[in-house]
Amino acid sequence: MMTQAQREAAYERVRRELGIDRVGTAPEAPVLRSRQGGVPARPAYALPVEAEIHGAQLYEYEIWGRPGLDLRTRSFITVAVLTALGREDQLYRYVNSALNIGITPEEIHETLLHAGVYSGLPAWENAAGVAGEVFVARGLVPAGSGAPVEPKPAMDHEERRAARNRVVAALGVGRIGLGPDAPLLEPLPGSPFPAAKPGRLAFEQELAGITADYGYGEVWGRPGLDLRTRSFITVSVLQVQYQNDQLHIHVNNALNLGITPEAVGEAITQAGIYDGGSGWHNAMNVARHVFLQHGIVEGD
Repeated sequence: MMTQAQREAAYERVRRELGIDRVGTAPEAPVLRSRQGGVPARPAYALPVEAEIHGAQLYEYEIWGRPGLDLRTRSFITVAVLTALGREDQLYRYVNSALNIGITPEEIHETLLHAGVYSGLPAWENAAGVAGEVFVARGLVPAGSGAPVEPKPAMDHEERRAARNRVVAALGVGRIGLGPDAPLLEPLPGSPFPAAKPGRLAFEQELAGITADYGYGEVWGRPGLDLRTRSFITVSVLQVQYQNDQLHIHVNNALNLGITPEAVGEAITQAGIYDGGSGWHNAMNVARHVFLQHGIVEGD
């Protein structure tokens, strides 16, 4: 926990390193232009209470400034969470900051795609539009009328299935550890997941295969982001969606990848900046159930 002086120093350092609202991180970097559209009416001056409220919000930079995760990982988490929540103005700011610290436009698009697996295709589509605004504002692509993109499938069915099998094995999905002999992960108490396969209807089994081929195969299997980054993105998006059963599975996957419990906690805290303290508490309760099965914490 930081002292007030440390919190204020973190505020200055993180904003400088991210280049908040600037195109670049140098002191003389140009200001990022505002999003296009109508300009809202703004008051001529702030009320005294607003200064105190802004001061209380410095806790955002206390979290960003913690050493448990690097700024690059925190940026991926933040962009993914804001995509899932549909916070377009804040997403515009943090896509820009991600570019400032060296995350590429291609990695931004991979992040948005991955977040969309768990928050829905409309969230991905909206976020891709916001990212495009940032790219134009920074001169990475010229302004235009938004020409339609011709789909170019990156995988065929067999390649998707092979990628799915590879990723599932690397994550140890549903098991405490890697390998076919690793013990099964116990679901959250009261959870219907995982449903016994013999009890599934035929269409359930088919749809489960389609979503697994797409999620684990076509998206997780893409080379644009490493599995560690994809794991952080997934945990964070599921947290802010309150999808506890799936969060439980993916916290376990993160541990199987070698992500430490402390790093999982930092990711949950980072996401909690934008989803609120209740979301953080909820996610930590879910994570603790996984930690218990891994022998990281002891039960009552």
